[in-house]
Amino acid sequence: MDNGNGLDVQGLDDVERVLGEMAPREAFNLTRSTVHVVAGEIAKDARRDMPVDEGDLKAGTKHKRERPRGDSVESTVRSREFYWRFLEYGDGPDGEEHAMFGKAVNKFAANRETILTQLFVKKLEQRLARLARQQGG
Repeated sequence: MDNGNGLDVQGLDDVERVLGEMAPREAFNLTRSTVHVVAGEIAKDARRDMPVDEGDLKAGTKHKRERPRGDSVESTVRSREFYWRFLEYGDGPDGEEHAMFGKAVNKFAANRETILTQLFVKKLEQRLARLARQQGG
């Protein structure tokens, strides 16, 4: 991808190099945004596997961006309903192990590199489009 300024980027390694050298803060923000989107996808998959109940388990399951600690970024998936643990591990009233969070995490782990690459590229494209609009292009 050539932006017209003589900057030629041909792959993810080049993207990483350019962001690290020219825009480390932007790289950090893109990484943080990508991690948050991944947490959202895991929460969505977990909600899909949740049993229908009388409580608000599905509605109470959200992803939350945590404060950065040093160079690390973190987003968590949380449920405000205390009984999710019982359903997850099979200690609930039905005695069935639903493992909705475990299944969602395993699904992500199986395709981690592909998912992270796709989501990062999507976030990068969105950011570049936003910058182009801001500059009147």
